[in-house]
Amino acid sequence: MSILDDVAGYAQKTVQGLLGDIATTIGTPTFEGQLPPQQDWRVRLALAPNSNYLYKAEYAGILSPLLRTNGVIFPYTPNISVTYAANYEAAEPAHSNYKIFQYKNSSVDQISITCDFTAQDTYEATYLLAVIHFFRSATKMFYGQDQGPRAGTPPPLCFLHGLGAFQFDEHPMVINNFTYTLPTDVDYIRAGPGATLAGEQTSDPEQPKEDTRSGLEKLGSLVRLAGRVLPGGNPPPPVFSPPRSNYRLPGTFVPTKISMSISAYPVVSRNEISNNFSLRDYANGQLLKGSQRPSGGGIW
Repeated sequence: MSILDDVAGYAQKTVQGLLGDIATTIGTPTFEGQLPPQQDWRVRLALAPNSNYLYKAEYAGILSPLLRTNGVIFPYTPNISVTYAANYEAAEPAHSNYKIFQYKNSSVDQISITCDFTAQDTYEATYLLAVIHFFRSATKMFYGQDQGPRAGTPPPLCFLHGLGAFQFDEHPMVINNFTYTLPTDVDYIRAGPGATLAGEQTSDPEQPKEDTRSGLEKLGSLVRLAGRVLPGGNPPPPVFSPPRSNYRLPGTFVPTKISMSISAYPVVSRNEISNNFSLRDYANGQLLKGSQRPSGGGIW
């Protein structure tokens, strides 16, 4: 094989994402070194794999949309702030120009996540409603009539995923604050049971439907189609009944754009620190890859 053949082959690899067939472009990375297609690097906040509560409960209610994505998928890259600190105590000798600093401990302080969500159809609105209620629920303990987990169990542990193996890979944390504001300068869209995916038809428009309207509704339709009015010169009153197939259950309205703020504390068990932590392994990145560790969970 000549040098020209090598150059031509390399050029074909580099431009196939721009000039190649669309099917090949979709299935092939446009440059070498890109993450494999099966690795989703979007930021996601999920429950423990074997949990059976909240959106993984037998009856999840309005949290059920989160089961499809196995947690909260952030549709836009959130602003994540993590603070690492090394704490020192200062000794102040008499008649000295300088303090003497003695190492005390290290810590990972509060984690802050600021994110935006949008809803352009009823399906996205239902997902947004589930996200809001998930964060509200994740700040509460199991109490009262709860049996699994039992009453008195603290709020659930969450795991942060996203941005690759050396960023957040099953990093455990507990949510201590959730703030969201319902804005007044955006439109609101209906969410709730019966919502469908964007562009999805609820029934075949070619198939005849059974007319279940009342007599007054049928009469009003006939009069409007015929262009006539009832005796006395007054048209029948308008009927504002929503489509029966989509709105059999009550819904909720959510904004088409909303900003949220989540604060959390990193969780690292004493067993992890005592038996599994090593600065050497932490520095080379082995302890960050939580999904590949036998004990599970990345160390902050």
